[in-house]
Amino acid sequence: MKYTIQSSKYTLKNFIYLFPFAILPAWFLALSTDQHAIFCALETVFSGRVNDFHFVHLFQALSIINFATGASVIFGIASIITMIVCGALLFAFLDKHMRIGKRTLTGIVSKLNDNLISTAGFVLLLLGIYEIWALITSGLMYVFSLIPVAGLASMFTVGTFLFMHVVLIYVVGRIYLWLPCMQITGFRAFEALSYSQYLVEAFKWKLLAVQLVVLLFVEGFIYLCVLSPYTWLFTLLTTIVYTFIIMLFCVRMMVAYFDREQIERADLKKYY
Repeated sequence: MKYTIQSSKYTLKNFIYLFPFAILPAWFLALSTDQHAIFCALETVFSGRVNDFHFVHLFQALSIINFATGASVIFGIASIITMIVCGALLFAFLDKHMRIGKRTLTGIVSKLNDNLISTAGFVLLLLGIYEIWALITSGLMYVFSLIPVAGLASMFTVGTFLFMHVVLIYVVGRIYLWLPCMQITGFRAFEALSYSQYLVEAFKWKLLAVQLVVLLFVEGFIYLCVLSPYTWLFTLLTTIVYTFIIMLFCVRMMVAYFDREQIERADLKKYY
């Protein structure tokens, strides 16, 4: 919990500096989110008609690149590309600020060459994990929705949805500090992975529990946004949510890494 609190404080304090790195991928991600598919899934659940679930609707509601329309595919791909570029720049900024206490953009672009490949690999890995998770989760929920008894179908379907969130958070948690380990230590990929798992071992269950709560809270807010009668309002609200989540995810990663490595953070000093 302490990492989430520290990261939230850092994000709010440095919002004006972090916002430009997160807004573009957040906007594309919001545009790729299928409001109609999410609404159909929620309506089916709350009306007690889980037997009417359609696999396609479930997958489109969960997936980033959901193939609902050509535009959603383009926006989904754009969100990944901008996430890689902006993420590499954001981590360069965070590293500089936390190491020497400077919030200037000098040298950030030149650092892009060092961070781009590792950030691209990490983002694409997260994308692969998430899309496989979305496919499996959709499939399991659809299978359980076929149970003839509506009450059992609802129980197993919702239970599967929640359980698969635990699985997703656990898998992502195993590689959570991999990116900063690669970028800061200079270790090769598998060496950095092994070292990151060593760093996260002592607090992984607390981290996973907090991340699960944050994920469910964010999803709950997005589900409320789905009720918006206007597409532009849904896009605006989800863009705001995704912007904060992107900033918080990256900042918490760096905060946790610096703490586990016992590196003194220069951004906490008042000389800049």
